[in-house]
Amino acid sequence: MEKVEEVELGKLALMRELDESFRQVRRLLLAEWNKYNVHGLGFTHGKMLTILSQSGPQKASILAEGLMITSGGATGIADRLIDLGYIKRERSEQDRRIVMLDITEEGKKAVILIETVRNKLMRKLFSGMSEASMEQGIRLFEQMISNMTDSE
Repeated sequence: MEKVEEVELGKLALMRELDESFRQVRRLLLAEWNKYNVHGLGFTHGKMLTILSQSGPQKASILAEGLMITSGGATGIADRLIDLGYIKRERSEQDRRIVMLDITEEGKKAVILIETVRNKLMRKLFSGMSEASMEQGIRLFEQMISNMTDSE
């Protein structure tokens, strides 16, 4: 019985170490992102701009779903991006009750900057890693995602 408990304690210690490493990587990424972040935009702001740039006008509720945030959260992010002139609200031509969010020319310029910073961050983050290591990382994260979504 003791052997099983020792194995479980060892596994738990590894899980905690992995969790702490994950958190540290996230903190370091955020700090690096903030070095280039002129307007104090978070990762989700950038993702919203990128989605609008790639997919065209969207309803806030659809964006919220894609970003895995609440509709209220999406509205708050959209308000900030509107204040900066990166996106705009437009009424749907088919149904005037529907409000769509769309990217502006300034927003498209911001997306170019965001992608440049993102590429720089990825190059730094994955420096010295082989493709095999990155593929192993993908499998690890896919398993974690599966573990967290299968129980829903």
